[in-house]
Amino acid sequence: MALPAEQDLLQSLPELTSVPEARFWVAYSGGLDSQVLLDIARRCIPPRQLRAVHINHGLQAEADSWEQHCRDYCQLFGISFTNKKILVEPSQESLESAARRARYQVFESLLDEADYLLLAHHQDDQAETVLYHLMRGSGLRGLSGIPAQRTLAQGQLIRPLLPFSKPELREYAEGHQLSWMEDHSNRNTDFDRNFLRQQVLPLLKQRWPEAVQSIQRSAGLAQEAEHLLAVLAQIDATGVIDTDKNSIALAGLKNMEASRQRNLLRYWFGQLHARYAIPVPGFNELSRLVNELIPAAEDALPLVSWSREGVEVQARRFQDRLYVLKNFSGDCQLQALPINPGDKIDLPANLGKLNLRESEHGIAISENDCLEIRFASEQKSVRPQGRRSRSFKKIYQDYKVPPWMRDRMPLLFRNGKLVAVADLFVVDGEDDERAENHVILCWERAG
Repeated sequence: MALPAEQDLLQSLPELTSVPEARFWVAYSGGLDSQVLLDIARRCIPPRQLRAVHINHGLQAEADSWEQHCRDYCQLFGISFTNKKILVEPSQESLESAARRARYQVFESLLDEADYLLLAHHQDDQAETVLYHLMRGSGLRGLSGIPAQRTLAQGQLIRPLLPFSKPELREYAEGHQLSWMEDHSNRNTDFDRNFLRQQVLPLLKQRWPEAVQSIQRSAGLAQEAEHLLAVLAQIDATGVIDTDKNSIALAGLKNMEASRQRNLLRYWFGQLHARYAIPVPGFNELSRLVNELIPAAEDALPLVSWSREGVEVQARRFQDRLYVLKNFSGDCQLQALPINPGDKIDLPANLGKLNLRESEHGIAISENDCLEIRFASEQKSVRPQGRRSRSFKKIYQDYKVPPWMRDRMPLLFRNGKLVAVADLFVVDGEDDERAENHVILCWERAG
């Protein structure tokens, strides 16, 4: 049985001397796995670069004693110790998911550029994760299991112990006379992962002694296949999608077969998740996008929605484009907002920020003018500069404003008179060149 050693950890880490100011944070719960990881790390990572972070969830009666155990160990060996107490609020998600999300929020807040977070996941954790995702009907990404390394916030997350099994870690701990804390909640098989850990995996090992290693090998193959699908998506994305935007033209998707459409959309949503924390849709939502939204008639307004991690997502279609909206409320009361030149105000309903910027040309104003932002006008029509008067509906169609945004467009009023429609146009006759002061409306849309 091969036990983890210092050289194994060093092989999984970047060159320690390449960035001397880089910090290596070890997520240290005080359990066997993290105790082994921190013990190996202290032997090969310079003390000035090593940090231990303990998350006190406050969910167990022994939580404070676990924290003290971790503090005492770090003090004994001169390891910089950080403790974070968190409040776990499950809301619509499970307690396990809520606790995990809260932990990772702490980790992300600690990592600076060039920092690393070391987690103690091992071979058995990998097998447990793959089985868990298999039971949920996951695709290749879920069956790929836990990645050995990935980006996290400004730094990198590394799992150096993935090649080793739980028995190997226990043998190391006993051989080095380490002490650790036991989390008795791990025995509660009401939790799905605990059930897999306590009931399923031991049974599989009894029938197939190499089950854990075989599952890890399959996870590695799934990771390779997932990588190839990502490469294919990047090829298909050329000229089709812009990952900086929350909409894509559907023309480039329509000639692809359904599986490639789903693959490309999954890739695009992955980019949106990284940039704007928009949850990636599951298989059912992706299927609805491909089967209902993409082939819908041009005058149809299909809607596909989902909710994950406390975020509401809507996918809509307008003028042959697919739009993605985050936390978009269908029913909101928008009140008038006062605004002055130079102001930057927060708009309600997740609409972003608005800035009334002084300019050489634009909307003519005087010192005593009353300026405000409204979201509705009693006018039935409006005339942009240099164009003829048309109804608001026709104007919004011309400017490609989606129907769901038309009653949320910020309108600038001067002394009760409409002078500008968002950042789209100035109303005809409101750009008096003889005026001393002019402003323009700048809209910084959310996401």
